[in-house]
Order: sequence, then structure tokens, then C-alpha cells
Amino acid sequence: MTALNQRQNGIIDFLIAENDWVPANRVAESLDISVSTLRRDIEVINEFCSDNQRRIISKPGLGLRFDGGSVFLRGTSAVSEQHHEILSTKRLVGITTDLLTQSPAPLSLSALSEKFFVSRSSIVEDLKKVETWLATFGLTLIRDQTGTYIQGNDLDIRMALKEIITVSVLSQYQTADSRIDRFSRTKLVDQFGKVNVDNCISLIGLIEDELTCAISEPYYTNLFSHLLVTIRRAAGLTAQSDVQTYTRHEGKEWTIAEKAVSWLQDEYRITLPAIEVSYIYQYLISSGRHTLTPGDSIPLPLNSEADRYADGLIRESSEDLGLDLSLDKKLRHDLAQHIKPMLNRLAYGIAIHNPLLDEIKSELSSAFNAVKKAAERINQKYGYADISDDEVAYLTIYLQTALDKFRAAKKIIIVCSSGVGTSQLLSSRINRAFPEWEIIAIVPGSQLSNTLEMKACDLIISTIKLEDVELPVAYVSAIFSKKDIARVSERLFSDENMKEKHHAG
Repeated sequence: MTALNQRQNGIIDFLIAENDWVPANRVAESLDISVSTLRRDIEVINEFCSDNQRRIISKPGLGLRFDGGSVFLRGTSAVSEQHHEILSTKRLVGITTDLLTQSPAPLSLSALSEKFFVSRSSIVEDLKKVETWLATFGLTLIRDQTGTYIQGNDLDIRMALKEIITVSVLSQYQTADSRIDRFSRTKLVDQFGKVNVDNCISLIGLIEDELTCAISEPYYTNLFSHLLVTIRRAAGLTAQSDVQTYTRHEGKEWTIAEKAVSWLQDEYRITLPAIEVSYIYQYLISSGRHTLTPGDSIPLPLNSEADRYADGLIRESSEDLGLDLSLDKKLRHDLAQHIKPMLNRLAYGIAIHNPLLDEIKSELSSAFNAVKKAAERINQKYGYADISDDEVAYLTIYLQTALDKFRAAKKIIIVCSSGVGTSQLLSSRINRAFPEWEIIAIVPGSQLSNTLEMKACDLIISTIKLEDVELPVAYVSAIFSKKDIARVSERLFSDENMKEKHHAG
């Protein structure tokens, strides 16, 4: 059985979220694919889901709808459910881990049956589920007279093992900012051995000492998973079948990666392939870092790629959200700092897990969808690899923080020289653009000073020129057009930037 690809999973998730009939052209437009591609994908999806009595229904005049029974109610796709089952069932995790670790050496049904205390027929059924999951990593499950084993290149096998560690163990207990807590460590020890787990934690500590900073989450978990996979695979292989080329780099991170590989070789008395240095180096330059003082981040040297990506993301997301965030200097700086290692992750195929992904997609859906569309357009334009929802969710946090800061309840005074009708029009249009704001007064210019003595406000929006006013003032027309909204945004952001500059000094 062939697994569905990311685009096909996206079609299912889109229709589940809509929970109603949707015209085919709207589905295609939303997912940025042609209608003909959509129809071909639906055929594949329906064939894949045929055993589960789930399918996409198509009716003339109505469009498309996903008929998924209980899955429909839970809001997860058939593929997501199956993926979750593999990573949440202890026996399936154990079988998959053993196969990945021992590959290409075969395992017998009898050995698996005895180890996991189930019948051979149960193992056969389990292997069908494992086979489908492995296919998403480009791996094939082979059954022949020697036993059952996994066929595929070493890098794909390692990525599958890392997924098991990250999703089935660490994400079940960890919060977004925690390290390897005692619950996760207990499960890891049970699956991979106490010495291996302790050595990974110790080695990362040595790496952080060399970097003179702490590796933040989720990058710590990513590096931990990689090191644990390296140890587990190296211990089970007598020879490396994959000889891969790599580029040697200069700099601190490469030297530290060399030291880390030497440490592993000395500790386990093994010889690791030279490319292991390149692997660890890739994780180091793809990680976010913090100083040893909690809360302080290490500023990374930026480059034109990160700046260009941040500018494009802010510009395109702003257009989608109907709010101009391009003047938020802090947003641009923070995004660029995050994007620099993110581009390295995309280049090296390093995946990260975001434990808050489902909540972000649900609670911050507008920002998430805007960021996802913008990121996909940028990646396509500049030839970057496809971006995962986990990466999009991390970018969304930065955008949503800026949105919340901008939209936060503010007390507004409107100064207007026109009549009552014009004043009310301006007031209603401001309320529509910024519903969280409170208009505490509408006054002519002559009464502004007296009003300010009695009422505190954050911003003055005026249709007339004002003199000797210390508070920020945004000048607009009575119609309050899109240009006026941009002027208000600009005034607020310039005021925020001045405050941050003042506090920094």
C-alpha cells in the first residue's frame, strides 16, 4: 500500500476542516493546485482509504466533501490517525525501532513474537502498519526466507528513528521549553538503554560548553535524537554500507562537531564514518541558542537571505491579514534571527517538531494560514525546500506576537473639526479597523488640552494639525481609508520602536 503524499494529506485535512460541501475550484485554489491535479489526487485518496470506509464524495452542483465517520468529528485525517497509532503504541514503536536499528540485518517473526509476547499473526498485522509508516520515509519492508528487514539508505533510516524518538517519546511529556525530563528519560532508557541516554545528555553538555551557550528547544531535542540514533545505529552495524561525500567547513561549529565525533568513538570504541562530523555540524548551525542566563538569546550574524525572507514573509502575511506589520523593527529582527538557522534546516533536510502545532493551527488559524501561504510562495520563488507545518507554526508565533501587540486594547482620542456626522463616520470606521481599541473621546482641537488633563490615552487620531502635543498623533482623513490605516500603523510602530530604543539605551 502506497502512503499518501503531503499534498494529498492536505486535501483531506482541508475538507475535514471545512466540514461541508466545498466547490472543487475553491479547494484547488486554496491548496494552490490545478483542478485536474485535485481530481487525480482524490482518486488516489479514495483508493487508499477504501479499507476504512472513508472517502471524498463528489456531487455536481455541491462540490466535494470528506466522508470520514468518527475521523470527521475528531478533525484528523486517516493518514494522521495511522501515523499516530504507530508512534503511540508501545509494541509498534518497539518493533519499528528494532527493525530500523538492525537494518539491513533481518529479524524473524518468531523472535519478534517472543520478545513482544504476542502471536505471529499479530506481528504480521503489526508489520502491515509499520510498512505503511516506513513508506513515508522512502523505506521498504522486505519479507523473504531470511526474515523481515528494512531496505533503504542509512540517512532515511536515521530520519525514521529520529521521528520515533522525537514524537513517540519526547513530545508526549515535554513542554515547548523543557529539556529531557524524568518521564521522557524513563521511556528513553527503557527503549535505548541508560548508558546511551546519559551519554547523549553528557555530550550535549560538552558541546554547549564549547559553544559557551545553551542550545534551546526544540533544537536540543533534535540534536539529542540525532546523537541517540547515531549511537544505536553504530552499535548495531559492523560495516557502513553507505559511503557518502560531504563538504568540509571551517569555523567553530565544525571543530566542535569533530570533537563530538571523537568523544563518541572513544566512549564506544568504534569508528564512525567521516560524514558524522558533517551531520553534527548541520545540526549545530541549524539550532537556536541562548546564553547561560535564562531568557537571553544569542544574536546570530544575519545574512541577506534571512533578511530577504523576513521582509517577504512580513510583507505577504500583512497583505493577507489586512494589517501592515512592515514597520515593526523588532518583528523583522526576531524573524531574521529565527530564519537564518531555519534556512539551514531546509537545506539539510533537518525536521523539527513543534509540540504546540495543533493548538497553533486551531487557535491562531488566521495567522498560521497567512504565514504558510507566504512561506510557500517565498520557498517556491527562491528554490528552497518545502516548509513543514512545524516550521510554519514557529514563524506564526512571531507574527501573532506582533499582531497582539499592535491590536492590544488602546485608548484613543479623536480630534475632528467637522460636524457630528463626519465624526461619527470616522469613529465607526476606526472601530471597524481596530475593534479592540476604545475611543474615549471625540473632541474639537480647542478642547484637546482639557480632555487630556482628565483622561489618559495611548494615541490621538486627528483630522487637523495639532501643536504642542507630546502623545503620538496620527493624521488621517475623515473617510479613514486604507492609507489612513497605514498611517496609524506607522505612527504606532514608530512610537514602539522609539520606546524600545530608549529602554535599550
